[in-house]
Amino acid sequence: MDDNFFNCFEATKGTKGKVNARVNIVKSSLLMEVRMKIEGTVEAICDRCLEEMELPISGELNLYAKYGEREEGNDDDFIILAQDDDYLDLSEPLYEVYMLNYPLRVVHPEGECNEEMEHVLEELAMEEESDKIDPRWDELRKLINNN
Repeated sequence: MDDNFFNCFEATKGTKGKVNARVNIVKSSLLMEVRMKIEGTVEAICDRCLEEMELPISGELNLYAKYGEREEGNDDDFIILAQDDDYLDLSEPLYEVYMLNYPLRVVHPEGECNEEMEHVLEELAMEEESDKIDPRWDELRKLINNN
């Protein structure tokens, strides 16, 4: 999964990186078990200091593929194949594994953020703490405490 793969999906257009996927398929007479595992790195922007960083990504997903009618329910764990299908397209499930394992908050490990930005953030945090609290909030707290 490289830049070309990520550009096929709207949410990840412009993503740079390389994520290797290992897919094992265990076939039985009724269905196929599809075991997917991804591991690699992508370029991301740190949410704290706004600098680029290498973000490690890894994850696993197990699905099942079976032959049947496409109109059969859309069970999330099953891929339904028509009898005349001669290939198994795993691009969507691999994309799902990637997206499910992409962190909500991307930050450098402790101590690796841009020092200049860290100082700016500390100054802004101190200014917020020193702001006087609006007296109306104190009146509302009194109402809550009386009940």
